[in-house]
Amino acid sequence: MRHKYLDWRIGTWGMSIGLLLTFTPSAFAVIPTSVDQDADVPWSSIVENPFDGKLVYDKHFSDDFAFVTSWSKQGIKATYTEYWSEVVGYRRVWRDRRVWHRDRYINQRYSDRDPIYDRRLRSQSPKAILFSAQGKIYTYTEGEVDPELSAVLASFPAGQTTIRAVWNNDQTTDFPIGAGTVESWKTIFKSNPPPSRFGN
Repeated sequence: MRHKYLDWRIGTWGMSIGLLLTFTPSAFAVIPTSVDQDADVPWSSIVENPFDGKLVYDKHFSDDFAFVTSWSKQGIKATYTEYWSEVVGYRRVWRDRRVWHRDRYINQRYSDRDPIYDRRLRSQSPKAILFSAQGKIYTYTEGEVDPELSAVLASFPAGQTTIRAVWNNDQTTDFPIGAGTVESWKTIFKSNPPPSRFGN
């Protein structure tokens, strides 16, 4: 009986560790943004949000991807969206062409097939964002931006900067952050003065 009891305890403990490993990665990840790259919002300018207070939106995109971020003291959010097209069918079309017939060119009508494309997308958020400043690497994963990182962001040099997104498979991608967004960090992440001892 004792042997079986130990086996049961070990099995349960092992299962608990397995569940912990299963759920831990998703518990520590950057939250997706609440807007996409087509949203009608000011970009690289400070706005007031009823949930996040002062924040700034930034985006970097091309024809086949978009990386959108939002920055506030309440948290940094990021979404990477990949776009591609797939052939889902064909439609019959009629075309004209010039062909040589006997001693002259004539217009000939012929049937052809045109592919039908469907636009697809896939979105994900990084599990961490890395910043390089003053010879050090800083990491953000979730929740409110801590005072140390807030101070770093508030003191970033003017101009465009680069952040590094770390994905769930530990691969990384570097993305530029616009100069206007970096300038907005100075206001968003500046430390608030301590309350006066005299209440004024």
